[in-house]
Amino acid sequence: MQHDERFEQLDKASDWKLVDDDQDIRGRPLMSPEGEHYGKIDEMLVDKDKEEVVAIALEDGRMCGVEYLEIRDDKVFYRDPEPDYVPVYTRVTRPV
Repeated sequence: MQHDERFEQLDKASDWKLVDDDQDIRGRPLMSPEGEHYGKIDEMLVDKDKEEVVAIALEDGRMCGVEYLEIRDDKVFYRDPEPDYVPVYTRVTRPV
């Protein structure tokens, strides 16, 4: 997994209200499909213009876009997206 600097200027989701609290993946482990542990998800990052979560940050500061994530039960997997993959973004409402 590589750090993606595009997301360094985004707002933290903790400054926003998630529309669906069930989509909160903070605190979950981020794994490769082969089971390699990348770390724990520390924060979800919001594009304030679109009002969507577009990236995550790990506890060690690395960031990646949600298009690389697949959520299964209590784990989140990092993988290269398929060519026709369309990410589902978590909606947020105005800052709290």
